[in-house]
Amino acid sequence: MCSNEQADCRRSGTLEIIDSDRSRNTLSDGSNQERIRLRLAIIAATIFIVAGIALFYVPVAHDGLPIGWDTPHYIGGAIVLASEGPLALLSLQGPYNFIYQLLEGGLVWIGVPGTSLEVFLPVILAASIPYLLSRLVLEHLGTRTAILVTLATPGWYAVYRLQADLHANLLALTLFLSALILLSKARSVREPRCLYGLGLVALASITHIESTMFLMFVILVSSLTPLRPYPLKIALAVASTTVPAAIFYTAHLVQLLGFSGGSLDVTSSQTFESWLFILGPLLPLTIVGLVWCSLRPRSWLEIFAAVWGFTSIILGISQYVSLQTVIFSQRGILLMPGPLLAGIGVARVGQILPSLKVPRLRLRNAKIPTMVAIFTILTLSWPVTWATAVPNEKIFLTSTEYQQLEWISANLRFSSTPIFMFNDLNEFASGLAQLYDNWAAAIVGPHLSYLGLIDYLAQVQETPFSDTGAREVSGEFMQKIVAAGITSKTTLLQHPIIIIGEFYRPFPLPNYTLPLFTQVYPGVFLDNASRLESLSNVTLPLYITFAAHSGAWYGVQRSWTKSVNAYEVYDDSVPMDIEASFELGIQSSGTYTMGLRYWDGSANNLTISVDGNTIGTIAYYNTKSPVVDNFTGISFSKGIHLLKIAINDAPPILKGGLAYASLDYLVLTRS
Repeated sequence: MCSNEQADCRRSGTLEIIDSDRSRNTLSDGSNQERIRLRLAIIAATIFIVAGIALFYVPVAHDGLPIGWDTPHYIGGAIVLASEGPLALLSLQGPYNFIYQLLEGGLVWIGVPGTSLEVFLPVILAASIPYLLSRLVLEHLGTRTAILVTLATPGWYAVYRLQADLHANLLALTLFLSALILLSKARSVREPRCLYGLGLVALASITHIESTMFLMFVILVSSLTPLRPYPLKIALAVASTTVPAAIFYTAHLVQLLGFSGGSLDVTSSQTFESWLFILGPLLPLTIVGLVWCSLRPRSWLEIFAAVWGFTSIILGISQYVSLQTVIFSQRGILLMPGPLLAGIGVARVGQILPSLKVPRLRLRNAKIPTMVAIFTILTLSWPVTWATAVPNEKIFLTSTEYQQLEWISANLRFSSTPIFMFNDLNEFASGLAQLYDNWAAAIVGPHLSYLGLIDYLAQVQETPFSDTGAREVSGEFMQKIVAAGITSKTTLLQHPIIIIGEFYRPFPLPNYTLPLFTQVYPGVFLDNASRLESLSNVTLPLYITFAAHSGAWYGVQRSWTKSVNAYEVYDDSVPMDIEASFELGIQSSGTYTMGLRYWDGSANNLTISVDGNTIGTIAYYNTKSPVVDNFTGISFSKGIHLLKIAINDAPPILKGGLAYASLDYLVLTRS
């Protein structure tokens, strides 16, 4: 009997071992299947991102140029490094966000064309994001959540927006995610993986310090939880690693504030509709993930994702409190971790549904529509997000403009550094000047730039701008001109001055500017030094140089003007204060004559004042012809002065009065 019992025991033990082995094999098979699904998800997401970016090029490609607004900035920096060395790059840009150009410059130095690099390198970086996010999630939340995060990544607007032209930001993000994978599993600051991670953070901080400081703050806050898998010392080490770059960045901000007169208000705040545009179809799943990660986090990574999400939201809202934070707010919203929160949210929903205490049939009826809705959102997020990114996926240089720059590069040889001139309306001047300056650097090479009118450049003086951004850019350009030793008209005229028609307004060049230049190629003008030397007046095309105004002023082409466009207002509605102001830059104190050219029609008279003091009145005689009125004996001190042209309110509009003015240009001549 004992023998039979022993045999039964042995058989029972054998069956338990077999069942245990089968269970382990089943788990192993399930794990292997999930890892295969993860690999397939990474491959699918990566292929979609790469193919989607390639499709961006199809309708816009020309001359082998890369897409993106800021793209030529990186090419120009790379060319400077390749041709003149790292010190020249640091001298040009300063020790601030320079690693991307350093990387490209090394490749340009060994013979890879800068334009080709900017076509392919951002694509490679963008394609790495699905893998990096999946690897981070796999380390902390498991394979299933990693699959969901990977599937959400092609629906992340930031992937395409950063790839378009925010390439330093993109490189910093990939470096930081790589560092986070290493640092989050470290047990000591002295571990090799921790040291490697800190090195990557240091590189990220001098690649794009704004993004690095943002993510560093997220790490510090999320490290306050006991769920963190690493010692707090590691988070503090991450913060200390970014200190040098933060110091350089502070110096850069101080410099910008000096150029702009103490303001970072360079653009308007975003509309709330633009948030929906950026957050895209993943928004419902992102909200679910943010709520669950905030209320019931089970892992440090969930807390990290929640802190990241709320930091993005708070930073985004700050622009409505102060416009000084707009440039940071826009980047904060862009970096909202949609795929991370969406993937975690979907995973938590999948875990919660089976545990709900409801009848099986009701659960089945709820589960199927929920999962269908989730995967419909994930599926639609790919093409919808791709489509919303299209407006930024352009080449912001026409083929004609490229040919003009290429002709200059191939045919003009300079013994001294050329100066490129750019000019446009106040509100557009800064962005366009930076764009054109970057393209000149990318195609022609090292040069100096000036934003404004040739009349002020001839005096080695900044053109006054009322727009904060234009003042910043103008100040940066002038600082480099002075640093090059150009402090007088004599030294200025030793440098060739170039105008490309599409880069300068007003164009065609007015007849008071055209004689100062010689057209050497269609749309390309080179200064005539002898004629420029005799220039003493300052002529302001009023439509191009207007500052603040009240009333419905507009620019319109008129055949009688010499500045291409007249600056006009026509208002026969209820009486109101109608005036326009213009900033005048005075190089040296003295007595000046001011001539104003306008159309003499039939309207209420104009009152002219400088710095609040009336200097005269313009009376209309209805000659239906252009007239120049001169105001003599005006004393100006050195600096910026404010000219105002106001329309009188008598006679009232109801009694036949008319608020009308059509202005051409203003000439300042020292007596």
